[in-house]
Amino acid sequence: MPLYEFVCSDCQCEQELLVRHEETPVCERCGGTRLTKLLSVPIAHSTSGDAGPRSAGGPPGPCGSHCGCFPT
Repeated sequence: MPLYEFVCSDCQCEQELLVRHEETPVCERCGGTRLTKLLSVPIAHSTSGDAGPRSAGGPPGPCGSHCGCFPT
C-alpha cells in the first residue's frame, strides 16, 4: 500500500496514511473524509560522495539498492 501525506480540511491535521487506490482516507484526529493529498518529495539513495554508512556498498538489498535494508 502506498504511503501518502494528507491534510484534513476540517481540523487542519497533517498526517501520513497508507491508502489503497479504491479506499477513502479518514482523518485520524476527527474522522473527517475531506482530506487533501499533499505533494511529497521523492527520496533517492545515492552511493556517490559521503552519504554515511547506509551507502557503504555490499550486496543490494530487497529494494535493489545499497541502502542498508539487507543485513550483511
